[in-house]
Amino acid sequence: MKPSLCTLARAALLALGLAAAAPPAAAQEAGGVRGTVTDQATRRPLPGARVTVAGTPRGAVTDARGAYQLTGVPAGTRVLRVELLGYSPVERAVAVAAGQTITADFSLGESAISLDELVVVGYGTERRGELTAAVSSVEGAAIADQPVAGLDAALQGRVAGVQVVQNAGNPGNAPTVRVRGAASISASNQPLYVVDGVPLISEDYSQLGMGGQGISGVTGLSPEDIESIDVLKDAAATAIYGSRGSNGVIVVTTRRGRAGRPRATFSASAGTQEAARRLDLLSATEYLEFFNESAVNDGYDEDYYGVIGVDDRVSTDWQDEVLRTAPVQSYELGLSGGDERVRYYVGGTWFDQEGIVIGSSYERAGARANLDLAPTDRLSLAVSLGLARELTHRIENDGSDKGIITNSVGNAPLIAVRNDDGTFTGTADGLEYPNAVALGTLNDAQARTWRTLGNVEGRYRLLDALTWTSRVGFDVLGLRESQYESPRVGGTYAASSGGVAKSGTTTGARYAIDNFATWDQLLGDRHDVTLTLGSSVELNRGELNFIRGEQLGNDRLREVRNAAVIVDADATRFENNLVSFFSRAAYTFDDRLTLGGSVRYDGSSRFGENNRWGVFPAVSAAWSVANERFMEGVAFVDDLKVRASYGVTGNQAISNYPFQGLVGSANYGEIPGLAPSNLANPDLRWESTRQVDVGVDLLVLDERVGLTVDWYHKDTRDLLLDRPVTSTSGFTSVFDNVGEMENRGWEVSLRTLNLVPAREGGARWTTELNWTANRNRVTALFNDEPFSTGERDINRVQVGQPIGAFYTVKFLGVDPRTGDAIYEDLDDNGRIGSGDRQIVGSPHPDWTGGLANTLELAGFDLRAFVQVSQGAEVFNAMRLFSDAGGWYLDNQFGHVMERWRQPGDETDVPRASYDGLSGARTISSRFIEDGSYVRLQEVTLGYRLPAALARRAGMEGARVYVSGHNLHTWTDYMGYSPDVNSNGVSNAALGTDFYAYPVARTISLGIRGTW
Repeated sequence: MKPSLCTLARAALLALGLAAAAPPAAAQEAGGVRGTVTDQATRRPLPGARVTVAGTPRGAVTDARGAYQLTGVPAGTRVLRVELLGYSPVERAVAVAAGQTITADFSLGESAISLDELVVVGYGTERRGELTAAVSSVEGAAIADQPVAGLDAALQGRVAGVQVVQNAGNPGNAPTVRVRGAASISASNQPLYVVDGVPLISEDYSQLGMGGQGISGVTGLSPEDIESIDVLKDAAATAIYGSRGSNGVIVVTTRRGRAGRPRATFSASAGTQEAARRLDLLSATEYLEFFNESAVNDGYDEDYYGVIGVDDRVSTDWQDEVLRTAPVQSYELGLSGGDERVRYYVGGTWFDQEGIVIGSSYERAGARANLDLAPTDRLSLAVSLGLARELTHRIENDGSDKGIITNSVGNAPLIAVRNDDGTFTGTADGLEYPNAVALGTLNDAQARTWRTLGNVEGRYRLLDALTWTSRVGFDVLGLRESQYESPRVGGTYAASSGGVAKSGTTTGARYAIDNFATWDQLLGDRHDVTLTLGSSVELNRGELNFIRGEQLGNDRLREVRNAAVIVDADATRFENNLVSFFSRAAYTFDDRLTLGGSVRYDGSSRFGENNRWGVFPAVSAAWSVANERFMEGVAFVDDLKVRASYGVTGNQAISNYPFQGLVGSANYGEIPGLAPSNLANPDLRWESTRQVDVGVDLLVLDERVGLTVDWYHKDTRDLLLDRPVTSTSGFTSVFDNVGEMENRGWEVSLRTLNLVPAREGGARWTTELNWTANRNRVTALFNDEPFSTGERDINRVQVGQPIGAFYTVKFLGVDPRTGDAIYEDLDDNGRIGSGDRQIVGSPHPDWTGGLANTLELAGFDLRAFVQVSQGAEVFNAMRLFSDAGGWYLDNQFGHVMERWRQPGDETDVPRASYDGLSGARTISSRFIEDGSYVRLQEVTLGYRLPAALARRAGMEGARVYVSGHNLHTWTDYMGYSPDVNSNGVSNAALGTDFYAYPVARTISLGIRGTW
């Protein structure tokens, strides 16, 4: 009999329950400690500093005056430790007398990199100074107040080795995230998200096709709820996650309560958005001039398309009609506090973003409750619970003939939006495509998501050095979608079928049970050993239902139940399980040499019975050069560490039953039937990635300059792909392990304290810079046979080339005598055809980076953040229709005004040709543009109210600010944004702009206060 989930949960917590029932240790006589924590340079108080008593669970956090108080401290000589992010930690031994309270004040000095900062890694934490792995961290405060729905979008440009592509600008959109490049062709390349120890469901469960505009599973977590983010990048950090570590791991820690009096936080921001850029399209007069010229060039009448001055009296700017100025607002309210035994955080958030394109919006309401309890000095419990409700109004775009942006670009400016009677114009009135305004006004698509994410964790200190941890986590979501296509939109399928209604319901659930023991002990004065050993069980369940109907009687009756005809229906359920055993060891000798190792043994139901289990090991080492005796005379070096690691990780992010021989329905009319639907492959196994990493961490000049440099090489083997089989099997392909790919690159992170204030209110200036260069290359395929994918098969998967390289005919220029396009005739047969296609570019950037500067002075703070991407190219697929020389009747990009018009003209724009004889419509490298850009991503000016003024307002502290996001992009790309992919999070169909939703420029005002 299979054990139920409840049975497994009870078994997982049995040891913890028995331990909790053990009698408490004998009470000790105790005293207290109080004092203040201040900035070493300015002497100003430092709120939020953590003061702990070494070897005990006692701790406190300083208040707005920098004051703290500890009670119940065991009598005797105790070591107090004070930590605050951005400062060097301080330790001091104090003598605590029973029944008395002593005073101990501390001052902290600023540091570019805090070596004692705790970094969350798999199943534990480590001091940054002892890390042997490549891990980058982002404070929650750095992504708060961003006008984006999810933390994935907020990370763009902020972490070395992490590339975030927005894909499109629609509210709540799912961006593409790559940690150290793409490691797969058919499995997911998105990183694993772990929230408070629970792996997050981050897949797009939508059943409605909206082009490349997916729904992200990450948006359900509000950035306002986040305390910190740690990005695990090399195998030494990710191998502990085994079969899910190949794409990197993003570990999220949510906000928790701290000991002290109750503290309330409130933040509010409101802003306005507009399109950051508009396309340069032709006016009505320019449109007639161009198309009349195309007719004349091919022997037709000069007024073939209309008479200038008569037929251009209507000049509709379709972009103006569908783009709008839209509001965005965000609110957060939190309450935290507690004492040494009970700490709590409860909060609520609301984010509301109206889209800059009519018909689109995103709204999220969330609540979080985190509770920490310490019933005894040995037992601690933690409960985390997050609730979210999301509502997304979606619109079609990205190549759909029902796309609002698609048709606002494509339709000619000669036709008005509405007829004289107020009805929308359509194809019957002269429009080439359905009316874009009618699509945004009459059609509707909604996605409603409900989500519950949480866990219960217990820790029991069996011995002073040995801790047992049990955790039960869950992520449960429900997605309900509905779409209505009105018959009143002329030229659409819905107009001919009496309207179309669709409804889909999807549920997904993930349950994770972890049990592990950690032994952490200092042996003598020079040997520090940490060992972790544990197991994990993950259960995934889901189901979906879908139905589509047509012929609805009225625009007000939009649900499927009102359809006269049901034309499609679907329903299924799915499940997969993962069972794991893992261990990790770390040994540090004399604070100079650290050795680390981990291994995970995973068993997944997604793979064949012959290869269901996989082993994922990793080893690492770090040498703290600065702690060697020969470095004692090098005063300017505060810390220098050299790291190296090697490990193997896996990827199991594929469908649930690819190894099984499956049978599906194959009905013959109304007679039911079955037929094979998938060819069995019991030898199907993991994709595995072997990664080498070498890094250097440097801290110099009184800890004012911190530098981290990493070189890595990732080699992915056993890529999962369809390979051909003989058709006598009844199939043409089977899913198998048949390919290899590599990524190699450099990462640089730099943080400097350029100015440190000498007094309170003095100038402080910090700079943060990150730079990444990654090279991707496919190294093996089945029989090394390449294949094409993407829009018009523009992307190529080919050995020796980066995944998704652009593959098409090469454009050489325009013949100045004839105005016809010239292309490279590779096969030298006198014709341009498929044999002339070649690799002509890459959608991958040569390098990416980010630069942030923050200046503080006299209560004011100014932050500027610049994001850079250089070397990537973009397939501007809009130009297939809007730069085809007159072959299509779409409105044209403004650069056609530079076209060839007479013999001798030197230009790269072919002549206009009604019959398409100039070669302008040939799909070629002419449509592939430089996608490099420099973006002023953020400028924020804030002012922190003086303490006396804040207290007068009944507040502990307050900051007001004005902020601008996506203010300007410097680029040669002709589309809305070079940061785009209309194929969404596709692995190989990359760098394509096929009428993607524009990105927004946002200006907002906000306030953040504490009580």
